[in-house]
Amino acid sequence: MTFRRFWRAARDAGLLAHPLRDAWLAVRVLARFGPSLYAVAAWSAARFPQLPAVVDDDGPLTFRELRLRSDSIAGVFEQHLPFGASVGLLCRNHAACVAVLLASQRAGLRAVLLNPSGPVSQTLDAARALNLSLLVVDDALMPDLQALEPDLPCCCMSALTVASAPGKPGPSGRRQGRIVLLTSGTTGPAKVVQRRLESLGALRALMALLVQLNLRAHAPVLLTTPLVHGHGLATLAMSLAFGAPLHLRSRGGREAYLRTLRDARIEVLVLVPTVLYRLLDAPTEPLPHLRTVISGSAPLTADLARRALSRFGPVLFNLYGSSELGLISLAPPEQLLAAPDSVGRVLPGTRLSVRRADGTPAAANEEGNVTLRTAGHWQPTGDRGRLSESGLLTLTGRSDDLLVIGGVNVTPQRIEEDVARLPFVLDCAVTGVPCEEYGQRVVAFIVPRGGWEHVTAVDVQRELQALLPRAWRPSQVEFRAALPRNAMGKLVRHQLKPSEDQ
Repeated sequence: MTFRRFWRAARDAGLLAHPLRDAWLAVRVLARFGPSLYAVAAWSAARFPQLPAVVDDDGPLTFRELRLRSDSIAGVFEQHLPFGASVGLLCRNHAACVAVLLASQRAGLRAVLLNPSGPVSQTLDAARALNLSLLVVDDALMPDLQALEPDLPCCCMSALTVASAPGKPGPSGRRQGRIVLLTSGTTGPAKVVQRRLESLGALRALMALLVQLNLRAHAPVLLTTPLVHGHGLATLAMSLAFGAPLHLRSRGGREAYLRTLRDARIEVLVLVPTVLYRLLDAPTEPLPHLRTVISGSAPLTADLARRALSRFGPVLFNLYGSSELGLISLAPPEQLLAAPDSVGRVLPGTRLSVRRADGTPAAANEEGNVTLRTAGHWQPTGDRGRLSESGLLTLTGRSDDLLVIGGVNVTPQRIEEDVARLPFVLDCAVTGVPCEEYGQRVVAFIVPRGGWEHVTAVDVQRELQALLPRAWRPSQVEFRAALPRNAMGKLVRHQLKPSEDQ
């Protein structure tokens, strides 16, 4: 894709309504703050200060108000935290979280995005491992953290308290800070995402997305994925650049999403397949303003794609990527209509290969391990798939035992640990089977202790309510006399076959 085509697409989308003025403002902002998410927000605040930037459960915040609030928080940070200090954000989707994130960049800090749905122990481990100086937390999560206060290695403050604190940043800032994404802590200890960004390749991918996603300036966006994930962070950056009101809902669930879609005349909807499943499961009136639905972060089943295209029309896009490896491919509506199980063609600037177990390239339509060319070598994505002769990529499953439930990676061992805590469990294992709502659902295999043979599946599910999120709890429980293990005592997981009559 040529730069001229990108420029034309940006102009047609309204991203550069006044090319000379907007380019000059961009140069000034970059010269002062460097390339950062805060710089994007400042650029849009200079272009259209009175337009709404973020709309949450408490109402709208204009671009000017968002920048002023971010600057005020940055001033407080500069007074109390040294340059480069690490600040953890444990927040759900709301305007205060956005303001604190932007402020951390304005103040030259390292913003570590933590999972607000994860266990408290994960937050505690991250605070220690990453040497956090401050932890900014939602009010609803404060009681759990305060209970661990003697063990917390840093100060813990409410997000709303931080967002309302008065302050004044320095005249030129301390250059841009960093945003740190973590791998999912559900697959073991959370680790910092280590990804080398290749600027030219990333620019080519962004150009392709701009052209294909049918985006336009000021189009209202509804984000249903967490801001702390790569998918949500990319949506925030896109909305800020396009001067689009980003609608966030931290409570209300499906009904709040449906109400926002209707009342705010949402044009761009960003979600995971689990949310798409729930929206389709509810009776909805026509949504004529909806122009783009972007699904990502988890497998989109062919049946779910067909249902969405039938309900909403040809507006569904299936985006494939990861926090570690970035954006990989995109399937626009016309490709999903022809091949609903596809994740589309690889984006420009990305080199992908499907390889056999011995590392040699697979033939067209032959299943193998999906790998990407990064930093001079082929790196596995952890997925299996196949490439058609026309270049369409279809994913067929994970290369290992990892479960992907509602867009979250979960190891079977993580769930087995809590199942094993039940007093009547002698041995246990879990596996995943396809599920339209969550992508995968959990099946548990349990060997009961002697004298507990009367335990039922309902008993297991009731006991796990306090231990596991709903999506992680086994929807199917089967009792076995023994589990398949090899001579070394290791579980042979692929031999676990759920009964088809349950």
